[in-house]
Amino acid sequence: MTAARGAPPPATLPRDAGHAPGPRGARTSAAILQATRQVFLVSGYAGTTVDEITKTAGVARASFYTYFPSKRAALLALGAESLASAMIIVGRLGDLGPDGDVAAIAGWVSAYFGHLEEHGSFAFAWTQAAQQDSAIRRAGQRGHLEMCRRLGVALARLHGAAAEAPVESGLLVVGMLERVWAYSQLYGRDIDQPAVERIAVRLLREVEKPPRYRQRPAPRGGRPAAALEGRS
Repeated sequence: MTAARGAPPPATLPRDAGHAPGPRGARTSAAILQATRQVFLVSGYAGTTVDEITKTAGVARASFYTYFPSKRAALLALGAESLASAMIIVGRLGDLGPDGDVAAIAGWVSAYFGHLEEHGSFAFAWTQAAQQDSAIRRAGQRGHLEMCRRLGVALARLHGAAAEAPVESGLLVVGMLERVWAYSQLYGRDIDQPAVERIAVRLLREVEKPPRYRQRPAPRGGRPAAALEGRS
């Protein structure tokens, strides 16, 4: 897996020790992880069992334990993949800078929804698991907030500005995109996905945007007068 420029290694999320597979084993491991994603999306972390995963993957229960000592280990493996993917996509937004036009930002939004098609189920399963497992929470939080910070910085760069609150801005955007993706999965064809993406572009162009106006001191007995930022 290619690492994003400047991104921390996927080991930001700890992995339980497991088997190092050859080519055939790698295919089996990938099938197990894909099945885990599918089951997480329907059942969440708490409701997912190893039996459900192996049934969905079409492998024996023993095969699961060959590569993953536990459901927790599978979650951590998915977390490492999800973080690496998100860092790459966030880096692409940062590369746009002030020259990023509507079409380029729209392409990024579409790519992020594509990322969620593969990793969105992990995001919600991790949120559930982190409530009960402090080690998962600490490890996942560190990587997640770093990704949010980079996203906030990238959003500010679209305006040629420094980010005012990069972690919080990034968290807001990630939360928004993840939730709307989840609702789109739930509501299916009743949601116009292209419309969702167009609206998301408009919203992203406003995040970390420097204020256009500032308030002049109010004249005595009057209301404050708005002035263009940087002008008297």
